[in-house]
Amino acid sequence: MKNILYTLILSLSLSFTFTLSAQSQSHQGLYMKLEFLDIDRDDISSFKSEIENVLKPVNEARIKAGALRYWYAYSVLYPGSQNSTHNFVIVTICDAICAFENIEDHLEGQLSAADLENLIPRFNNIMIPRFSELWRINNSMLRSEEAKPSRYFMLDYMRVRPGLEYTYQMMEDDNARPIHEYRIQNGNMEGWELFSLILPRGDAYGYNFATGNYFSHLRDVEFHFNEEVIRQSSPDVNVAEFIENVENVRELVRSEVLELVDYIN
Repeated sequence: MKNILYTLILSLSLSFTFTLSAQSQSHQGLYMKLEFLDIDRDDISSFKSEIENVLKPVNEARIKAGALRYWYAYSVLYPGSQNSTHNFVIVTICDAICAFENIEDHLEGQLSAADLENLIPRFNNIMIPRFSELWRINNSMLRSEEAKPSRYFMLDYMRVRPGLEYTYQMMEDDNARPIHEYRIQNGNMEGWELFSLILPRGDAYGYNFATGNYFSHLRDVEFHFNEEVIRQSSPDVNVAEFIENVENVRELVRSEVLELVDYIN
């Protein structure tokens, strides 16, 4: 495994990191909340209107208050299961977990009394997710933090074997990141991130890490991380050994592709 690590670092990181560092941005160290909503098919049009008229202004106020950094609304384009329980995902990113508490506290002075009275009950009525998750963003590499987010956000949920969490983190940092840098440099990817699950937790939950992959085109999803990409980015790597090392550390539980509906940057 060390030979693979050193080969990847020498052949990829030195070639691309300097170029990317001048243009890429990062969410590393921030916290992310995912809220999974199940909107009835007949109510989707109305819900999209509520995104614009309720969810967006409330979260704009939270960002102005300094409670949030970013807010995104996605529809589920390709669910990670045939029995998916949700069709929309709301993503909020902030500096500290406490920013997800007591939303009304962030709005004082940001919204008028009339807007508070009108928007907060509607907001609370909409934001009743099937389930929510809190994540820490351990690694992040985005082409541009300020530009419009990419159209597609692919989440790969991982089950990392007990005791191998640090090994997996290092594998993603030192082995996978340079490959994604190569793909961003070539215009096949808009960004990549590594998340560790904070809540809920436990073996019964099914996964404890995830990667986020950002694309502008669906054609780039097909070959986002496979043998062909590894060979293109690092011809000298023993691909079979590389893949075996990855599979010994983690298991891919499911993948889900989301499509951007609205955002505040």
